Amino acid sequence: METCRQDTMSPARTLYNTTILPLMLKRKTGHIVAVSSVQGKLAIPYRSCYTASKHALQGFFDSLRAEVAESKVKVTVISPGYIATNLSVNAVTGDGSMYGEMDETTSGGMSPEYVADSIVGCLTNGSEELVLAPVLHHVAILLRTLSPPLVTHIMKRRAATQRNAYVHKKD
Repeated sequence: METCRQDTMSPARTLYNTTILPLMLKRKTGHIVAVSSVQGKLAIPYRSCYTASKHALQGFFDSLRAEVAESKVKVTVISPGYIATNLSVNAVTGDGSMYGEMDETTSGGMSPEYVADSIVGCLTNGSEELVLAPVLHHVAILLRTLSPPLVTHIMKRRAATQRNAYVHKKD
């Protein structure tokens, strides 16, 4: 749980315990860019700490965006889906242990170069949000808002089919 707590509070500490935000507010200019995840908008099974930290990040920067709007400080949240990195290898499972394996979804994710180019485009266009994911993820995020019980049902089924891979992992 300490890892969850640190991941959740780090952005707030960085902004408020340094001179970054106060200087931006004083100068009435600046741009804060937070890289979150689709999982900050839609929780998936067996990534509870990661998902919690991304939900906290999304909420924090949504609130901050409103709070600093009059000062002309911009806040953008980038929420990519799967990126072909070592994220799943380094992921922490629900019980706090290391997952230690490359997921198919991660290995088949977007290239880091594509994600970087998309982020640059988002910032150039002045967008406040970028959900960089396949259409199915966008639909799931919308469904989460329109029909939470349906998404809960879908995620319970997903958890049941993935349980052996995450809970009873072979050493």
